[in-house]
Order: sequence, then C-alpha cells, then structure tokens
Amino acid sequence: MCGISGYMDLKRGVNSATLLAMNRVIRHRGPDDEGYVLIGNSGILGCGGNDTLKELRLPDIRTENGREYFLGFGHRRLSILDLTAAGHQPMMTEDGQLVIVFNGEIYNYKEVRRELEESGCRFRTGCDTEVVLQAYKKWGSGCLERFNGMWSFVIWDQPGNLLFCSRDRLGAKPFHYFLGGGGTQFLFGSELKQICQVKGLRKRLDKAFLAADMSFRISDYNERTMISCIRALPPGHNMILRLSEERTVIRDVKTERYWDLSCGYEEETGLEEWVERIRAEFSRSVAWRLRSDVPVGALLSGGLDSSYMTAEICSHLDDPSKLQTFTTSYPGHDKVEEWQFADLVNTHCGCQGYRYTPHPEKQGIEKEMEDLLWHMEMPVSISLAGVRSVIRKAREAGCKVILNGQCGDESWLGYERYYAFYFQYLARNGKLKEAVKESGLAGRHSGLTLRELLLYYMYFNFPVVRNARALRRAGRFCTKKLMRHLRMDEFCPVIYPKDMEDLQYRELTGTQLTHIVHFDDRCYMAESVESRIPFMDYRLVELAVKVPAELKIHNGYTKYIIRKACEDRLPAEVVWRTNKMGFESPVDLWYRSFSRDYMMSMFEGAVTKELFDTGKLREMYINNPASEDVFYFIQTELFARKFHCEV
Repeated sequence: MCGISGYMDLKRGVNSATLLAMNRVIRHRGPDDEGYVLIGNSGILGCGGNDTLKELRLPDIRTENGREYFLGFGHRRLSILDLTAAGHQPMMTEDGQLVIVFNGEIYNYKEVRRELEESGCRFRTGCDTEVVLQAYKKWGSGCLERFNGMWSFVIWDQPGNLLFCSRDRLGAKPFHYFLGGGGTQFLFGSELKQICQVKGLRKRLDKAFLAADMSFRISDYNERTMISCIRALPPGHNMILRLSEERTVIRDVKTERYWDLSCGYEEETGLEEWVERIRAEFSRSVAWRLRSDVPVGALLSGGLDSSYMTAEICSHLDDPSKLQTFTTSYPGHDKVEEWQFADLVNTHCGCQGYRYTPHPEKQGIEKEMEDLLWHMEMPVSISLAGVRSVIRKAREAGCKVILNGQCGDESWLGYERYYAFYFQYLARNGKLKEAVKESGLAGRHSGLTLRELLLYYMYFNFPVVRNARALRRAGRFCTKKLMRHLRMDEFCPVIYPKDMEDLQYRELTGTQLTHIVHFDDRCYMAESVESRIPFMDYRLVELAVKVPAELKIHNGYTKYIIRKACEDRLPAEVVWRTNKMGFESPVDLWYRSFSRDYMMSMFEGAVTKELFDTGKLREMYINNPASEDVFYFIQTELFARKFHCEV
C-alpha cells in the first residue's frame, strides 16, 4: 500500500523538482520509504529523498535536474510485506528492461509466485511488487487475470517502448492522470493534488461533475474529477501509451477494459448450497487478506458485515484475543450508537475491542473539515471525520492494516432503498402475491414504515419523480450557469437500471461502490493505514451477483443469505438486527458546531459565486445550521481555494 507519481515530458525532459513535489505531497500514503527513478535514452538512474532508507545510498533527487530523462517515477512506501530495503520502489528487473511503480496488494501473491517459480523464475525479495513485475514479464497484460487484489501500477516497458498502466477490477486503488503538451506530456498520481503540483497547469472546476454531485449526490461514475483537465482511469481498465520510435511524441493512447462483471442469476441452486459456497469464498477472501508482516486489526461497527468479517478473522487465528477491533461510540446519541452490538461480537468471538468517541466539534471542527476536504478531494459528509478518527486510533494502537466490512451492502442488497427495486422485480415477474407479502414484512424488519417504503418505491422507480426532486433541490442554491452543465445523458443510464441484475451491476461498478472506495482509500491513507475489504474480493462479488434476488431479500430482511451464512457464528441479536446504521456520526451536532463567523466568511467573497447563489445559501444556513446542501457548497468553495482552481 503506497502512493505513486509519474512525470513524462518528451519535449523538455523531467522536471525533477516537480516530481519531488508530487511525491512529497502524498507522504501520508507512505512515510516508511521514498524512491525515484529517472528514465532516459542513455539509461536509468535511481534516486532518493529525505525518507529514503539510508542503506540504499541513492543519490538525492534534488541534485538531478532531470532534463536528459524523458520519464520519472516517484514512490511513497507503506511497508506491509517484506519490510526490508529489498521492497524499495520503483523496482526494476535485473536486466533493466522493465520498471514498475506499484500501489496496492496482490493477496494471492504467494500462489502466483509459486507458479512463476515452477516456470523457472527466481525472486530477490519477499514482496508482491516483484511478483507483479515478473508476472508482467512472463504473461504481459494477461498477468492481470491471475491477480486477486487491489492495485494501481505503471510499468515502463523498454522493449515495447510503452507505458502500461492498470487499475484493479473494482477500483479500490485510485489512478489519476493528465495528458497534454500536444501528445508529449503525461502525468499520473494516486491523488489529484499531485498533478496540481505542476506549474502552469490550468485548473478549472469540472462543472459537469459538480452539477451531478450537487443534484444527485453521484460521483466516481465515470472518468471525471473535480478538475476538468484531470481524469481517472476507470476500474477494471488498462491504459497503454506507446511512444514514437524516436520518443518525441506519444504515438497512441489506448484505454481498454480487461474485466467486467457478468450478472445473471443461477436459479437452480438451492439455499443450502449457496450458503456453503458463500462461506467457502468468504473464508478464503479473509485468509488472503490476513497475509501481512505487520499487525492487522478490524473496524467493527456492530453491523452484520463487519461482525461476520470479525468472526471469520477469529476463526483463522490461533488466539482470537490477539485481534484488536475498533468501534466508534456516541453515548447519548441512540440513532448512531452501535457499541452494544460491537461489544456482543467482541465477547462472543473473544477479541479485544476498543471503543472510541470522536469529538471533532471540541477539537477544531473547521480545521477538521478543511483537512478532510484536502484528503477526500471532493465534497463529503462530515461523518467521515468520525471514521477517520477511529482509524487514527487504530494506527496509534499499532495496527498498520485494517480489515473492514465495505461492499457487503452492494453485493448482497443491504441498503433499504433496494426494497423499491425488489418489489418492482417481483411485480415484473408476475409475483404480485410475494410482492405484497414482502412489502408487509419489510415494514416490520427494517427501519422504514410502510409509507416510507411507498415513497422509496416512487422515488427510485419513477425517473420523473427522482429527477424533479433532485433538480428542485439543486435549483435552490445552484446558479443556471452551473446547472446548464448537468449531463443527464451521462448518468441517467447509470442511476436508472433496467432490472435487478442491472441494478447490482451499476451499484458495484458505477454508482455506489466506486464512490465508497474513493472515500475508503483516502480516509485510511490519510492516517498511513492500509484498508483491506474481504467482501470486495472479485471472486466473491462474481458469486454474489449470481445469487437470486429472492435469497438476498427474503421475509422482509435485507442480506438474508448472508444472515443465514453467519447465523451459527454470531449472536442472534446481531444476525437478525434490523436497525441498520454503519459507522454513522452525530453530524447535526458537528455541523452546528461551526462558528458563524467562519461560515459567513465563506459566503462573502466566494470564488465560486458564479456557480452558487451565496445569498440563498446564507439564508439556508441561518434557517438550518446543519443543512448538508450548505456544507457541500462550503467544501466546493474550500476546494477551489485550496487547489487554486478557476471557475
């Protein structure tokens, strides 16, 4: 788990000072080591910086002007596997023909390494980076078919005269890039802020991205980012840049999908068989994610997914008491308090539970939000301050790797809004009696009343209703200049699925999971902690989309099949609980803690005033100091200021 940087300029050569700045601004992603390579027609030069391991004795990047090199890689390392200097990056093959800069983890690296060794490959390190490098050398882009993990990496392929860029199947690891200079310049990084270090780069807010986010709260559904000239490589895609023979121009840029999720129910398989298949795949997924040379902990909300994950982790440990779990707790805030469920799980499984109550409202809420925005690189709910706080506590307790329960809801239909699509699915398939029965049971086994269920059904199944509501809300505080950039054609096909199978496909590849893992990556890496997500294992996800909807939502329960899979492993109070939360926070309290002077300073002299009706927003704030719409504006304004963006 790390951060990567890249700078290619075929006309002027590498600006080593800029490459250094790109790497330094993401020190939080990898404080353990720092490395660089400069690649030119006459050879490759490895360099170091302030954090480079001293035993490597590399020349300082600050002493190299880089002009004779057309390509530079930078790397920040968070050491998880093979903690020695042997795992230093960027890494190259012994013959210098391939150079890699890699961020992520290949969970089945031992199995892939064994296959490579059987074919005659020899290894110098114990880390997965070398496995990726040698696998590419042997199989080319076909190596990705063998990897199970999360990654974004770039390989300079000297024989092919190309850059091979790749991002993992479901997008756990980020990859941002900029193409310019008339086909002579290519920049990439794990985060937007790295590319923003380049002097002279004209940074404009992407109004289409903003309009969609302000209206529908949708982001990460395509290649757009907050900055119009910077793009994101989509999950499950490679990007190949081929250079001209003289290396004076990028001859060809090809983006290709190497993996896609195939959704379709296997109706003939029964409940018991599904349960056994799920248990086996989940057990393997957890076991692979426990591979680490540093302590591993778990984020436990007390909800079904993180509880099942915790129980499964304990089943793989000789002594479950060695597992540390971390839970946020908000005494007195019953709507977001889950400690009682987490405590049940800790006691039942025999692990060591830590209870922590974040207090950003007492520790400088304005600074907390600004720092959160800096790391998230887009408007977010202040609730993430609570998640980040507990991750920080886990790091202080010695856990450098944390497993969490993300992706369970998207895979197994856990959100209550899925009821709306499920009832429609039953009706379309002529199962009206089942639809009536399930709607009644859903009212009993969820946090929704029958009236709320009906409203959900209307909102999600009738685009005209959803569109009207979203546009009316955004129209209250967004100007026409912003709203005319709303690209309904881009995201309407994504947010209005054709059927249940299409719903799961969209949720897992474009509307929900991609959005969540964006925040997941940034929250953990901001605290120099690696996040691992067992439910996001691609083999488990591929299995999940084959399970019929009637087994995912059944008798009014969401995630019914997962409840059945773990009912003999956890207390019934946890397995069959119906008050879904999931690391929530007392956001109203926190929003109301912002000082009035601070808020007014954002409305006055706003650099984004062309896009937002600041007078209306001021009025909205006075009427409701906890208005989420107001704070989405505040964070957009902060982004424009901190990243020096034009409107």
